[in-house]
Amino acid sequence: MRIRSLLAVVVASVAALGLAVPASSAAPARGAEPIERVSGGTHVLINPANAADTGWAPEKQSSLDGQPLTIPAISPTGGPKAAAGATVSAGATAGASVWGTTGRLLTGSGVCTANVVSSANRDVIATARHCVEGGHDFKFAPNYDAGNTPYGWWTWRSAGWVDAPAPQGDIAFIVLNTQNGRHIADVVGATGIGFNQPINNYAHIIGIPGKKDAKDEHMLWCGGQPVAGPEQPSTALIDNCIGLDGGASGGPYFVNYNQNDGSAVQTGDFVTGYSWQGKWWAVSAYYRDDAYNVFNGAQHA
Repeated sequence: MRIRSLLAVVVASVAALGLAVPASSAAPARGAEPIERVSGGTHVLINPANAADTGWAPEKQSSLDGQPLTIPAISPTGGPKAAAGATVSAGATAGASVWGTTGRLLTGSGVCTANVVSSANRDVIATARHCVEGGHDFKFAPNYDAGNTPYGWWTWRSAGWVDAPAPQGDIAFIVLNTQNGRHIADVVGATGIGFNQPINNYAHIIGIPGKKDAKDEHMLWCGGQPVAGPEQPSTALIDNCIGLDGGASGGPYFVNYNQNDGSAVQTGDFVTGYSWQGKWWAVSAYYRDDAYNVFNGAQHA
C-alpha cells in the first residue's frame, strides 16, 4: 500500500474509524441544538434540557503543571443492577471492571465507544473529541454487547473537549444524567483515570466496532508495548491492533490492567490509525494537562 503523508492518513483514518451508523438503524429525529460556549479554553456543549447547568466554570479548572495524577477506580454501590431480562457480559464483574464500564456511545449522527471514569460527581464518561464535535443527542449504554444494554441508555447533560490539534488533542468528556436517582459510577463502577503518566507503560485498548446488524457488535481489544508517536506532544501507538474500525473511536486506552477483576487506569482514548515507519498503528490521544483541565470541569459540572 502506498504510504501517504501523515496528515492525509490521519484525516482519512478519522473519517473511516470515527463514526459508523448501522444500516439497520433509522436516522434519529434532530431535536433542539445544544448550547455551545467556551469556558476557560474548554469547548462545552450543554443539553438544551439542562440549559440552567452552571458547570464547567473556569475557576473549577486547574493545571497539573505536568505532574502525574492518578484517580482511583470506583466500585458500584450495592452491586450492579442490570435491567430486567438483560444479560451482563461474561467479562463484567461487580467491581470496577473495564469490561462493565465500557460501552456504546450514540452521538445523534453515528456511533462511538466510551468508558465510565472515576470522577467527583460519578457521572463522567471519556471518549474522543471527534465523537462529540458535531454531535447533538448523546446516549450511552455501559457493558453494551450485540445490541444488549443490561444497564439501559443514559442521557447526557453536558460535554466538553480539548482545544488542541488532532490526533493528540482528540479528547472529550461527557457528563451524564442520573438514572432512577443513581449515578452511573454507582451502578457499574468506574475505571481509574491517570494524567501525565509514562507513555511506555504496557497498555490495552477496547473498542466496539459498528456493524450493519447490532447483533454483530462486540467489544474488541488489543494490547502491546506502546511507543510515542511523531506528534508534539506525542500520541501513544500500539502496532498489533486489528479490527478497531468504525465505531471503536473513543474507546479507552488503559494501563495497569488486572486480569482477575478487570480493573484498570485509563490514560488516553483511541482515535484513529495510520501508517508510520512501515507499520500500521492504532493511535490514542494521551491524557496530559489539557485533558485534565477539561476532565476537572466535567467532574464538577
